[in-house]
Amino acid sequence: MSQWVATRDLLRGYGALMNYRENKLVYKLFRYISGENTLGMKIPMIYPMLMTVYPEVGRNYEQSVMEMHFMIPHHMQPFPPAPTDPTVYITMLPPMDVYVKSLGGFANTRMNLRKSFTNTRMNLRKSFTDNRMNLRKVKELMKQINNRNLYHGDHFYKAGYDGTSSMNRHDNEVWLVAKN
Repeated sequence: MSQWVATRDLLRGYGALMNYRENKLVYKLFRYISGENTLGMKIPMIYPMLMTVYPEVGRNYEQSVMEMHFMIPHHMQPFPPAPTDPTVYITMLPPMDVYVKSLGGFANTRMNLRKSFTNTRMNLRKSFTDNRMNLRKVKELMKQINNRNLYHGDHFYKAGYDGTSSMNRHDNEVWLVAKN
């Protein structure tokens, strides 16, 4: 088990609006690690950044639930400071076996490189939040596994392994949790 700081949101669908909502979640967690916690402590950013996505839930399958997670550093795992924002919380994630599909590089390299000098953070973050690409990769992964009994199909994870300021490479993955 490991402790993570998390926040979640419920939204209609899974598309363009999700990028805005996802950025709101990221900023809530950045504020926590920047000192908006009960100790006023700055906490180092640990990767991966995880987003749990439950697409097509709720009434008429028109909603999606997103839960963004930042890992609590190992030396702070036993007693992390509590968040001061009531919508941010500490949660435990169990060990899990996952099926993985990589999205190495930028989601849209040409666009990101062209605009990188004016808006680096937003463009690099977009490679992690490009929802159509993520869904396409999840569907490819499901097709490769070729047996719905081997994984939990009601949700998937998105994992980002480097910071938003990385100019060389932006490593991302989608995960399906294997059934035991």
